[in-house]
Amino acid sequence: MINENKAPIYLSIFKRKGDEGLKTKIINDSNKERYNIVWNTLLKEEKPLIIYFENNENWFLLTSTRIIINDNSLIDYIGLNDIIEVSLALEEELKSNILNKTQFSKLKIKQKNKNYIICNLESGLPFEGIYQILHFIKNKNISIS
Repeated sequence: MINENKAPIYLSIFKRKGDEGLKTKIINDSNKERYNIVWNTLLKEEKPLIIYFENNENWFLLTSTRIIINDNSLIDYIGLNDIIEVSLALEEELKSNILNKTQFSKLKIKQKNKNYIICNLESGLPFEGIYQILHFIKNKNISIS
């Protein structure tokens, strides 16, 4: 499992390469209660870091050890140490007639088991920040393989 000490690095990348948005927030004591519906999905040793919260059935949570994705009430979990590829979900963006990269909101994540998961995020700076964190994680995973 990836060490929780990487959490400050992930948050630093997010702040430098992206930013919070209307629906994407860094979890802190002042906003933690707002997202209490997602806390029952956390493991004891997990620390919530960044959340994209559309509604109770659609959200993305980056923690110190995993990504938890709730897509229309179907929950997927991706261990951070299982990420081997991160890319723009161009096919899905094109299906939605999104052509401008500043409007991209979908990432495609490939895991060690070869499964892909598409995650929906807030477009703009929040998307860019999360993409950069996941790219960093992927590079670390590949270098230790």
